[in-house]
Amino acid sequence: MDEIERLSLEHSRERFEIIEGERSADLGILLADAMIYAIGFISVVIALADIALTINPLDWIWSEGDVILLSSGAALWICSQSLNDFKRLLPLWLRMALKMGIGPKAFSDQSKSAQRRRATTLIIASLLSIIIGWRISNLGGNIVTRVGIEFHFVIYAVAVGLLLLGMHWFRIIGSDRTIEQFDR
Repeated sequence: MDEIERLSLEHSRERFEIIEGERSADLGILLADAMIYAIGFISVVIALADIALTINPLDWIWSEGDVILLSSGAALWICSQSLNDFKRLLPLWLRMALKMGIGPKAFSDQSKSAQRRRATTLIIASLLSIIIGWRISNLGGNIVTRVGIEFHFVIYAVAVGLLLLGMHWFRIIGSDRTIEQFDR
């Protein structure tokens, strides 16, 4: 094999590699992003509801607020931004004009460091979700879903799902890549 052919194979190989579990990782990250964003938003709203008696932040009673719930919710929001390469910080019209896309990139389109960052973010988001579930379970009243399940149990279930998805991403990152051969 001559040098040009070797370079051609070396640099085009990654686009044709198939990793088992890649589709589930892509779909899982979309669902995880939505859940992380929602839990973070809800925890910030719950934390602010205790301290914000008026619209003016100068009148808020910060000493009565749940700082752990508020900071964990804000940290989850940052985790959601990290999964999307912080694209949501830009207005939607600017993202569309720059052709940036709305959701996270596909697994195969990411660098190894971006894949590791997303997997680590999922693990961190899982831990933050457990903290939020714990804080919500310690509130004065119970928050119950429409079907009668206490909300902190739902958050714990999402936390377990995030942990499993993060482990799945780490497994895929460490797995061998293969190229499918098709008959001509």
